Amino acid sequence: MIGLFQSILDSAGIPYFVRNSTTQQSIVGGLATALFPLPEFWPALCVLNDEDYPHAMELLRAARDAAPVEQADWKCTKCGETVPGNFTSCWNCEEQRPATPPG
Repeated sequence: MIGLFQSILDSAGIPYFVRNSTTQQSIVGGLATALFPLPEFWPALCVLNDEDYPHAMELLRAARDAAPVEQADWKCTKCGETVPGNFTSCWNCEEQRPATPPG
């Protein structure tokens, strides 16, 4: 989620930093819960300027609460494989999804 939220803030030009960004990378599997059960150790996205905070929260809440968009599966024009609708390229040959996907 933090990666998605970072891209949203980047697009809006809102400066931020990620506190504890390496905590998750240095901990493996269930060991994280045993060693660091407190939220203080979880990565946190922090907006730098107080005046940007309301707009940042508005953007992030909208992204969080948005209904998922269902996309129909599509047939690759290069290899003919059926590709799940949420893929932007063919899983088999890596051909990019056409602008208007064929049935």
